[in-house]
Parts: sequence; structure tokens; C-alpha cells
Amino acid sequence: MESPAVLGEAERQQRLSEWSASSGVNLARLDSDQRAVVVAALTFLGFVGGLAVLRRMVAYLLAHCGMGLSSTVIGAVVGTTARAVRKGRQSPPREFWRRLRTARRGHAPPKLRPEHVGLVAKFLSEHRRCSVAELLGFIHKSFGVTLERHTLRRFLERYGMGCLREETVVGTPLFSAARPMGAPSH
Repeated sequence: MESPAVLGEAERQQRLSEWSASSGVNLARLDSDQRAVVVAALTFLGFVGGLAVLRRMVAYLLAHCGMGLSSTVIGAVVGTTARAVRKGRQSPPREFWRRLRTARRGHAPPKLRPEHVGLVAKFLSEHRRCSVAELLGFIHKSFGVTLERHTLRRFLERYGMGCLREETVVGTPLFSAARPMGAPSH
């Protein structure tokens, strides 16, 4: 892939006005230096295409380049929300770099994994009428995981270990019908 050709003044103005029309950004609010930076960013992003890592890097650079670009303008340039830009703007460089290197796609990995089922089932069979708070305490102590009540509910239902009723866990593994397990989502 070749680097973009040098743009003339007319081409830069044309690209900038097309971008302004499609994004809804008012060009009158930008001074000439800000417009030049926006054109450079748009040209670069057009060259790299859909590489999300580079888009995030450009957003971070634009947020900290000292040009006074608003979060709305930066978001329109890189194709994200102003809120995401504001959140990224608050990150120190070291934290931003760590997040950039360890970026993950999709949902976060589950806090409780299939290998935890046996210990949770054993606890439930030994403590037939335990409270939800007791079960959450056991999970936190055993696995170092802090769960919300609804996450615990889904975990118990998924592996057929009963259900949550008010403040107690009803239907321990010995008494509840096992539910068929589907393939875990990735």
C-alpha cells in the first residue's frame, strides 16, 4: 500500500468540507492550524483504514497535541464518541499504552469459570440453605472474585445448581435438575 500523495490546498479544503458535511462539525469553530491537523489526521486514518489500534493512538495524540481540539471534533475524526475521547484524555501515557497493548475484543472473560463449578457445588451440598451473602462470601474467599447477585444467578442456573430466592439459595445440586449445557460463548 502506498502512502497518500501530497495534497494541494484545494484538495485539502475539499476533503475537509466533505468531512464536515458528513460529521456535522462546524468548520468555523476551527482555526487554520486546527484544520490542518484535522486534515492530516483524516488523511492518515484514510491510509491505515480500520486498524483500531492506530485509530485509538491518533485520538490520544489529537487529545494531547496542544491544539485545543474538542472531544467532539476528535471523536468525529476517528469515528468514536466524545465520551470515549474524554475518557482516553484522562489516562496518563503509561496507562494508555498498557491498555493499548492489552486491548481485548468482545466481552470480558467470565469471573467464574467451569473449573469453579465443583467447589461451588460442594459448598452448596454442605450448606443446603445458605444465604446468598454466605455463598458470595465463599466465592470471594475461595476464588478472589467479587460477584453481583445477577451474575451469581446466571452461574447457578447455567450449571443447574439451583436458584436464588429472596435471600437464600434454593435447590442444591443434589435436588435440582441439571440443565443442558450449551457451548460457552467466546
